[in-house]
Amino acid sequence: MAKKTPAANRSNAVREYLAKHPSATGTEVVAALKQGGIKISASLVAKVKALDTKRAGRSKQRSRQTSTNGSATGASKADSIRQVAQGMQRPIRPRDVVAALNEQGISVSSAQVSQVLKGMGLKRRRRRGRKSGVTTRNRIATSTSEMLSLDNLLAAKKLVDQLGGVAAAKQAVDALAKLS
Repeated sequence: MAKKTPAANRSNAVREYLAKHPSATGTEVVAALKQGGIKISASLVAKVKALDTKRAGRSKQRSRQTSTNGSATGASKADSIRQVAQGMQRPIRPRDVVAALNEQGISVSSAQVSQVLKGMGLKRRRRRGRKSGVTTRNRIATSTSEMLSLDNLLAAKKLVDQLGGVAAAKQAVDALAKLS
């Protein structure tokens, strides 16, 4: 009976082969290791490749975070945003903070700046919509020539209905203007 190779040794054999042949496919790795006397499956090769790729991605991400974490002093981007914002005059706009940090060589997004400013209490949420306490009777409609109240507009609508259309109402108003 043939002695089985422990799983750790098989995984290490796959890693060693992939280190020497980084562009090798799974079937090539299985065939090459089979010739070397190591029996493995294609699924083990795929699993080892995936785990190694995932680990490599994490280490690249960590090194990227440590190298671009903010300024040369080692402060975070949020700390840099806070320092710049405290030195600016009110109102503080996110695009001004982004521009100031870009001059220092720190890249941040305006969304990140907005969140930090909100956390500092410098930004508050503004809601749009109808103001409370305003009724439809008090609302004023704007025309191009003058300000008209809602009552005037309703009376004009009644006149248009009585005369049979806007064109007829315009003719009547023009005739009335000539008489005055």
